[in-house]
Amino acid sequence: MKYAIYDILLHIFVVLFFPWFIFKMITARKYREGIPERFGFISNEKLQKLKGSAVIWVHAVSVGETKAILPVLKLFRQKNPDIKILFSTVTQTGNRVAEKEGAGIIDSLIYFPFDLSWVIRSVARYTNPKAFVVVEKEIWPNAIRILSSSGIPVIISNGTISDRSFKRFLKFKFFFGDIFGSISSFCARTAEDHKKAMRVGVKPENAKVVGNLKFEVKPPAVDASYLDALRKAIGIKPDDKVLVAGSTHAGEEEIILNAFKELKKEKNDAKLILAPRHPERFSEVEALIKKSGLSYSKRSSGGSGEVVMLDTVGELMTVFSFASVALVGGSLVPGIGGHNLLEPAFFGKPVIYGKHLTTYMNMAQMLEAEGGGIRVADQFELAAALKSLFSDEAVMVKKGASAKAVVEANRGAAIKTVEVIEKQLRKG
Repeated sequence: MKYAIYDILLHIFVVLFFPWFIFKMITARKYREGIPERFGFISNEKLQKLKGSAVIWVHAVSVGETKAILPVLKLFRQKNPDIKILFSTVTQTGNRVAEKEGAGIIDSLIYFPFDLSWVIRSVARYTNPKAFVVVEKEIWPNAIRILSSSGIPVIISNGTISDRSFKRFLKFKFFFGDIFGSISSFCARTAEDHKKAMRVGVKPENAKVVGNLKFEVKPPAVDASYLDALRKAIGIKPDDKVLVAGSTHAGEEEIILNAFKELKKEKNDAKLILAPRHPERFSEVEALIKKSGLSYSKRSSGGSGEVVMLDTVGELMTVFSFASVALVGGSLVPGIGGHNLLEPAFFGKPVIYGKHLTTYMNMAQMLEAEGGGIRVADQFELAAALKSLFSDEAVMVKKGASAKAVVEANRGAAIKTVEVIEKQLRKG
C-alpha cells in the first residue's frame, strides 16, 4: 500500500510540474534530450544493440559516477565479452562522458527513466536485464523494488550513504527499509558505509566493504599529439606554473579569483585554469573573470591569458595533468559536499579543497594523513596555501607524490565489484 501511495504521489508530481517541464524543454536543450527514454520509450536502434545476449543495466547519475564505474565495466567486458551493457545517466553531461569514454564498452546508452511503476516495467520488459547495477547513492524506490521482485538482482556499487541521507532513511525506515532489504549486494566504500547500509535495512549477508572505485581512476587514453594540441589551445607552456581549479560552483569562483590575484603579487607568472562544474554557468563565470580585471581566454576560442576558462565537457581530468597545484570545487561553499579529489592526485598534484567538503571526507583524511591534501577555510587560507606551494618547488613536488601514493595504495575495488556482479549473475 505504501508504495502504491508513493507511485500515486509521483504521478501527481509529474502532472503538476508538467507545464514547467514543457517550458524548460522549449528554453533549454538539455531538457529536450532523451524525453522518450525518460518515459520508457527506447528506440529500436538502441534495443537492437542489446539483442542476442544477456544484458546488465548499469545506472550512474552524472559525470563523477560515470567515471567511477567505467574501470569496472572495462574489466567486466574483458571477462564477459558476450554480455551486453545498457548504461543510463540522469544528466546530459553524464551522458556525454559515457558516450565518449565508454565507447567500445557500453553497448547502448539511454537516459534513466522516471521512477514511475509503469515506466520502469516498460524498460525492464524491453531490455530484460539480468542484473541492475546502481552507482553510489541513487535510491529509486520503484526501480529497485520492481526489478528485485522480478528476480533481477540489484547491486549497489561504490555504495555510500551521507549523514544527511542516513538520518532521512532512518526516519522513514517504514518506507525505505524494504527497499534496502531488497538489495542483493551493497558494495560499500568504507566500513562506515557498510554499517550505515545494514542499519537502514540491507541484510548483513548482502553487504560487504569493497573499497572506493574512485581510486581506480585513470585518465582517458590520449596520445602525445592530442596533449600537445590541448596545451597549446589553452595557452599553457610546459614550464608554466598553473593552478587548475576544477568543478567549481556559484560563490567559489570569486574566492578563487581573489586568492589567485593575491598569489600573483608574489608569482606574477602564475596562471589559472578555471573549470565550472555546469556548462550553463559558463557565461556567468566569464563575466566574473572579466570583472576581476585579469586577462583571460576560453578553451573554445583559443588564445592565452592569466586565466583560462575551460568551457568544454570531458577535458578536466586531462587538464589536471598540466597543473602545478589543483583545487577541487564544490567544497569552498556549503551545501554541495565537494567532488572527487583523486583525479588530480592520480597525476601527482597537491590537492586543495575547502572546509565544506563532506561527501569525500574519507579521501581528504587519507590525503591529509600522507601530506598530499590541504584543507582551507576561506579565501585568505587559500591564498596563503597557494603562496606557500608556488614558492617552494620541492614541497610542491613532495606533496604531489604523496597524493599519488594514496591513489596507488588503495586500488582494487574494481575487481572486487566485478566479482560481486558475476556472482549475482551466476545465481540467476
